[in-house]
Amino acid sequence: MEDWDAYRLILAIHRGKTLRNAAKIMAVNHSTVARRLAQLNHSHGYTLVESTPSGYALTLAGQTLLHTAQQVEALVLADRHAQRAKHLDHSGQITLSLPPAIAQYLLLEDLAAFIKRYPNIRLVMQCSYHIADIDNCEADIVIRVANAPSEHLVGHRAGAVYVNYYAQEQYLTNTASEHYSWLVSSADDAHTLWIKQSPFPHAPVGLVIDDLIVRHEAAHTGLGLIRGACYIADTMEQLKVVGDPEPLEFAQIWLLTHPTLIEVPRIKLLMAELYTLLRQRHNQLKGSL
Repeated sequence: MEDWDAYRLILAIHRGKTLRNAAKIMAVNHSTVARRLAQLNHSHGYTLVESTPSGYALTLAGQTLLHTAQQVEALVLADRHAQRAKHLDHSGQITLSLPPAIAQYLLLEDLAAFIKRYPNIRLVMQCSYHIADIDNCEADIVIRVANAPSEHLVGHRAGAVYVNYYAQEQYLTNTASEHYSWLVSSADDAHTLWIKQSPFPHAPVGLVIDDLIVRHEAAHTGLGLIRGACYIADTMEQLKVVGDPEPLEFAQIWLLTHPTLIEVPRIKLLMAELYTLLRQRHNQLKGSL
């Protein structure tokens, strides 16, 4: 095959197992994948991908092309990393992936000041809880809240997120304790084990809100108890700590990049800036403003 998109199709079907998942990987619609797959099978004169009870799978002929596709992908990604690293001064684009809450409550104003100091750098912030794939060139630098980051990436531990138990003062005053309920990100047992160690271990799960900031806002307006991130909750006047005032470490904050980018001047510059800023936010993260 001479078409990189055909190799991408082989890789997407191998990884996604369904046409719908393959379409998401390739950022096209379902019908486009089905059409390209039919064209691919027709152009080769034999079946490369077949439907099975567990999803789509590569035939033996498809597996042969998969090996080539993986090699081509490695070369394409290596070229992309090389292109990203070609600016040898403080200029060019940097794509930074970070959680929205960390951007909003900890770094936004300072990053705006950074690009004013370095006008030849274009900073693109991807504010999402989706973990950007640096290997696939989705980002140049990532800030991840995790206790086990990818081992092949390079960078620093830049702090930790601390949590505590919070509620709106009026909620505590006006609601009988037997009617307290928790605001959580998921109702799964694995995500609510912490309730047993909380000041109100018998309070049930109330609203389930997957968005971190909205969940804090809900507690701030008096909709329930929350185990909240100190750096967010402490900015909300109506929230007060309930129970033990000593915060708990929830997860570490990692500042990471790809090994091929670590010595690129603009990447190195922003990495150093972010590390300094996050270390300066230690008291805010720990709930001791």
